[in-house]
Amino acid sequence: MSQPIADRDLPPPYEIESSLPTRYPRGWFCIGAGYEFENKPRMLNYFGTSLVAYRGEDSGKLHILDAFCPHMGANLADGCVKGDSVICPFHEWSWGADGFCNDIPYANKIPERARIKSWPTMEINELVYVWHDPDGGAPIEEQAIPQEPDLLEDGWTPWIIERVPVPNNCRELIDNMADKAHFGPVHGSSRVDKFVNISEKHMFTQLQESHTKEMGIAKSNATYYGPGYMMHHQDISGGTLVEPRRYMSLVMNVPTSMDSFEFLAGFKERIPAGMEGDRNAQMAYLKEVVEMTKERGVFADMRIWQNKTPINNPILCDGDGPVTR
Repeated sequence: MSQPIADRDLPPPYEIESSLPTRYPRGWFCIGAGYEFENKPRMLNYFGTSLVAYRGEDSGKLHILDAFCPHMGANLADGCVKGDSVICPFHEWSWGADGFCNDIPYANKIPERARIKSWPTMEINELVYVWHDPDGGAPIEEQAIPQEPDLLEDGWTPWIIERVPVPNNCRELIDNMADKAHFGPVHGSSRVDKFVNISEKHMFTQLQESHTKEMGIAKSNATYYGPGYMMHHQDISGGTLVEPRRYMSLVMNVPTSMDSFEFLAGFKERIPAGMEGDRNAQMAYLKEVVEMTKERGVFADMRIWQNKTPINNPILCDGDGPVTR
């Protein structure tokens, strides 16, 4: 509803406050599917620094350490794995999964200060997670990532993970959970029949039922477990573009700096008839589905995030969801 300018007092132009947080959030962050991490070291540029992830040859367990060798600064991700240790490519200092240097080929004694940070990890739901606490605290027991009951069933495809760098603070992604009004302009939902937010401890849930011509009726249940991992269950039917189906998706972020993050999206569906036992066919099928839905799916937010500014003091109207919560 609008009024003629002459009939109202004009307020001064609104000034947006867009300061960024001064530290990274606490919690478990999903960094990908378990099969993406092998014995070969992998560089992860997260939380304003560089980390190295690798699986031990002996244990098969995933380990994550600070990547920069404190000897001469080389990146351990350029090295190799021996046993459960990662070997520096520069002078072959060996770093164990606990972060302690356990061998220097040309030294008689290892310096007492030769230790780097070892990051807590966990694997569940066929996914890999790293714990971050700005105060250096250990993982909080009650915040452990839960087992998804649906994944105990047979008949699911592997996860497909896609990564996109976003030049903005990771809060932008989490704000979507309470932002009902963007589903029409951004995702093409012509009707949102149900939209409910539930906040409990470190979890935040969005329950939604929406309708589009292409997707049909979509019933979804999405829950964040801390700031970096959201599991989404959805059933769709009656659309012109996509066949009725039941699937799971992931919405994840890992901060790379205070004003950038890596957006990770994951997808998993029921195995189509005729593809049982053919992992490559399942993954190829799912990649095609993901590509087909990019225009209006989870990636549609990217064009907004790429160019918007952070805003600490949004002007909200009575139709907005509980964004400030």
